[in-house]
Amino acid sequence: MPATDLNLLAINIATLSVLFFSANLLVVRADKNHTYFPLALSFIGIAIVICQTSLKTLAPALQLSTLTLALPALLLIAPCFWLYVKGLTHNAPWRFEKADARHLVLPGLGLLISLITFLLPAEIHYNLLGKGDMAILEQTPVLFRNFIYGLLITTFVLVLGWIAQSAFYLIKIIKRLQHYRNQLKQVFASTETKEIRWLSGLLLFVGVAWAFAAINLLLDNLFIASEFTQDIFQFVLLIKVCFVATWGLRQKPGFEELFSTESVDFEHQASLAVDNENSQVKQSENVSSEKYKRSALTAKMAESIAQKIENAMTSEQLYLDANLSLPKLAKHIHTSPNYISQTLNETLATHFFDYVNHKRIVAAQKLLLESELTVLDIAMQVGFNSKSAFYSAFKKHTQLTPSQFKQQSK
Repeated sequence: MPATDLNLLAINIATLSVLFFSANLLVVRADKNHTYFPLALSFIGIAIVICQTSLKTLAPALQLSTLTLALPALLLIAPCFWLYVKGLTHNAPWRFEKADARHLVLPGLGLLISLITFLLPAEIHYNLLGKGDMAILEQTPVLFRNFIYGLLITTFVLVLGWIAQSAFYLIKIIKRLQHYRNQLKQVFASTETKEIRWLSGLLLFVGVAWAFAAINLLLDNLFIASEFTQDIFQFVLLIKVCFVATWGLRQKPGFEELFSTESVDFEHQASLAVDNENSQVKQSENVSSEKYKRSALTAKMAESIAQKIENAMTSEQLYLDANLSLPKLAKHIHTSPNYISQTLNETLATHFFDYVNHKRIVAAQKLLLESELTVLDIAMQVGFNSKSAFYSAFKKHTQLTPSQFKQQSK
């Protein structure tokens, strides 16, 4: 076997090993959290699509069967990954619902075509898929031949549709993440560990990979063919799969710690988290007026809650808790999380994240001027989880870096 083929085989086997091993771990975890199951299905779909290189050498008898299933597997990858992202960003334990079934329409159509293909006579099945030879259709009745042609055209349209499908879900995921990160700030004072930034990196990586494939395709057709295109593609795919597997196994749903919090009224909390996949990010004042339209909170009650919040932060220094969240504050001052959110949004014209971090920055300014502690020590002491989060919040609230603030104050 040529060295190039051996490289392709080795990389393909490594990629398949990571996919199946990770899918197995995700299925085990799915017993407790259904969010992981769609990612496992997405991994299995990728494995079915790319396994031809290994099966051709190691198990030729299975190659035709998996090739027949490649179409539904291809169409399954994007919607399953979308459902995984939806589960990660959901405000309650995610479960597959009837409304989610619409995402499986295209994979279902692909599966129907695969089942019909399996029922074709073995000789026709082998010539069409194994050899790519349609000459055998000339020996079949006209009606049957036209049916096969229709099947092939539908398959071609679905393959083209996969490109549109991938772009559609890519846009949905970007919008979902944007909205989810905005909602985190309504509930948590520290969000950097919950923002799922690796997904943004993955989306960028996918875009670069697509651009790389397009450039190579252009070079192959217009200039000079590259013998290493497949090697590079398989290697990039292996890196991408390892990246997703590593982070996918580590990542927990952003609102998971609220799922078992007895004090949280999820009927109210749903207005704070990502509950509607079609919701869009709007101007804050429009959201506020619509969100609290039916609220029973009066101006007098809001003033009282605002005073309780201020006391908790100023007198009791609750902001020093690095894991402070809206439900924790609500439990501390014995008030509904929804009323606290409404008070912050409407009465104090801010949201939970900015309000708490402002208190932390005020405390940090005092320490910067009165102590010799390092910036990292100060950041941790006032409630931040990382130096980068502290710098970002400090710059936002003061328009200066900590060192610039210290110099200016002197």
